[in-house]
Amino acid sequence: MRTGVGAVAAPAVVALVSGCVRLPAAELLAAQENRFADAYMQLLPVGPVMDAAAEQDSRWPLDKRSALVSTRQLNCVRSGLTSAQITPRQRQSALAYAKAHPDTLMGDLRVLESGAARLFGQSVMQGAGVGPEPVAATSQEKAAITALSTAPEFAPLRRFTGIDQLVDGAAQDAGQRGRQFGQRLLVPYLTDAFVRCHIPVKLLF
Repeated sequence: MRTGVGAVAAPAVVALVSGCVRLPAAELLAAQENRFADAYMQLLPVGPVMDAAAEQDSRWPLDKRSALVSTRQLNCVRSGLTSAQITPRQRQSALAYAKAHPDTLMGDLRVLESGAARLFGQSVMQGAGVGPEPVAATSQEKAAITALSTAPEFAPLRRFTGIDQLVDGAAQDAGQRGRQFGQRLLVPYLTDAFVRCHIPVKLLF
């Protein structure tokens, strides 16, 4: 007869192997929220886009207007617009949304993880002229991006991510919608960096 730790541990091992172990509700929800944050980061790769822009142009994000600020100010604003700085803010925003929308979280996760996040994020990278060669979409991914773009249940997610500007502006041409989407996505981070580095925000425009 087994006694001690072995006897106690054996049922737990059997349950784990058989797939019967379930996380407590709070831990399961936290795991889902973190998965949503991961998918959100893939959907909107702001940090990688800004990293690539900075690498390509030493005067970015001011370009010719960099002559109007000091070297210290330019270095300050560039250091505030890296993945290391932006990613935690994006992740915090995604987690806050997930926590505020527990009833739709699983549906949002399904559509994002089914390929909508990968496809849209790939298009963002390609639109910015960065990233690897695009990978063709599978039929499942095409269905996911269509659902994200059009299904009524994903309207709150579209508004949160800014995708609504791309799919709801039928009267505008695609180029104009794309520019507006890019501004909505990037300007908050740019504005904060400019203010922190004491650069007039008017130099953004």
